[in-house]
Amino acid sequence: MKVAAWRQARALLWVGITLVILLGIFVLGGVVAIPGLPSPSLDLRSLAPWIYIIPILVATKALLEVLRPVFRAALRSHVRYEADIFAHFQLVSYVVWGTAIALVLFVLLGGGTQGYSLLGTGLVTAALIYVLQEPLLNIVGWVVLVTMGLYKLGDRIEMNQTKGYVVEISPMNTTLREFGGLLYGDSFTGRYVTIPNSQVLKGNVFNYTKDTPFVWDQLTVSITYESDHKVAEKLILEAAEDVVGPMMRENRGQLRSKYEFADLADYIPEEPRVGWGLKDSSVDLTLVYFCPVFAKGGYRTRLVKRVLEKFANEPRVEFAYPHMQMVPSEEKKVSVVR
Repeated sequence: MKVAAWRQARALLWVGITLVILLGIFVLGGVVAIPGLPSPSLDLRSLAPWIYIIPILVATKALLEVLRPVFRAALRSHVRYEADIFAHFQLVSYVVWGTAIALVLFVLLGGGTQGYSLLGTGLVTAALIYVLQEPLLNIVGWVVLVTMGLYKLGDRIEMNQTKGYVVEISPMNTTLREFGGLLYGDSFTGRYVTIPNSQVLKGNVFNYTKDTPFVWDQLTVSITYESDHKVAEKLILEAAEDVVGPMMRENRGQLRSKYEFADLADYIPEEPRVGWGLKDSSVDLTLVYFCPVFAKGGYRTRLVKRVLEKFANEPRVEFAYPHMQMVPSEEKKVSVVR
């Protein structure tokens, strides 16, 4: 409720600022007369082009602040997640701001004033491009990520060696609520990370939730060479069937509908699988499965508990772990004559 009240107050504030600016312009221009006050004789053309630009920008901001709660209320019954609602509203805001900037450029190029020439505007633009190279790269990165749909509000991404939940996208940067790092199971760290949008052009962007909310994960279990390896594999698959098997089969169709090519179904594991590997002092059995990205830590914990329960009841399987074993020498014992 406090957030909603703050948003309403902010919208009223911007509407008030817009009305004050417009009233001031009308009064100074002699369009509106206030009883008891002398009519000013100010030539508004001397204030061009800002007499047009400032009202355009302030009115655009006020319009978006008013539309935000209206847009949220209209889509609340049709869109499941609030992050998706604000992602749609952000696209609308881009269109509105693009229209406002086009009007500003029209004014600067002489459409609404006689004081600005095309040459002067060109020189100013060239100087701004030279000085604002990095901010312009951020804007270009923003255009790329919006037009190509690299990520949106509510997506879980990894960019610039940082994992996070996208909570804000602006023309300058992207704000993430960080998860993972040194914490277990991709838990939120409580930190916010601000990444310049230019990183979209300079590095890789990993999106965990672009088409489906599922990601693949693996759990490696190390057992001794003396263990019965086939029994161990069987127990791991039974544990996977208890924890993730039904969920994987239920969502297999949703995954296949997102494959770019049909033959990907032959290469991407859609059932729990176990891979074998050899280490110096153990045989590694690695379980591969997929699960919802938001619950990866929970599924991993349940799998570990289930594997421990299975192995505890099977004497033919033993975990391998770092330890030192003393092996007695086979040399003959030497008797000491007293």
